[in-house]
Amino acid sequence: MDLGYYQSPPGLQALHCLRNDSCIEGGESILLDSYAVVKELRKTHPQQFETLTRIPATFQKIHFERENPVVMVYKRPHIVLDRTGRIIKINWSPAFEGPLAIPENEVEEYYEAYTLLDKMFNTSPLKIIHRLNSGEVLIFNNQRILHSRQSFVPNGGVRHLRGVYVNIDEFHSRFSVLSNLLGKQVPTKHVFNESAYY
Repeated sequence: MDLGYYQSPPGLQALHCLRNDSCIEGGESILLDSYAVVKELRKTHPQQFETLTRIPATFQKIHFERENPVVMVYKRPHIVLDRTGRIIKINWSPAFEGPLAIPENEVEEYYEAYTLLDKMFNTSPLKIIHRLNSGEVLIFNNQRILHSRQSFVPNGGVRHLRGVYVNIDEFHSRFSVLSNLLGKQVPTKHVFNESAYY
């Protein structure tokens, strides 16, 4: 998940491949439905699942040595449930995780569950690997789909992707307005980020 250190991380992300020369080796996008993996965790390891719904991780971006210094720190559990127990959000961003701020007696329990889920993500057969070609746009739910890329060697070529984020509430509103304007009045489906959209 990108921008997990924001209070309200964006719901959708789009990556537009402006250029990806054929001489470039690697750089394929890797996508994984974290929801499917977390459902499996709940089924096979309910105690570790519960731990990750209760103990908050620290997500942070702290940079003082730059033109515009930034300090953003937010604590939230990796798995968020609504009042009925439905999974509504998954917060996973190892590159932006900071020190835990939890009681000492929860540290071992947290890392046992964290390590297990990390292993399940990394070994999942559900991964999709795709090389983006010039002109392609990849759009995904930022709070559900884990995304990364393989390393690449330029070999003198150019690889240029441009990204943009879309607030999930804006997307939901636009869908509802267009649905009504077109006379379809299609009920909005659960878009995963919040339980209000059931």
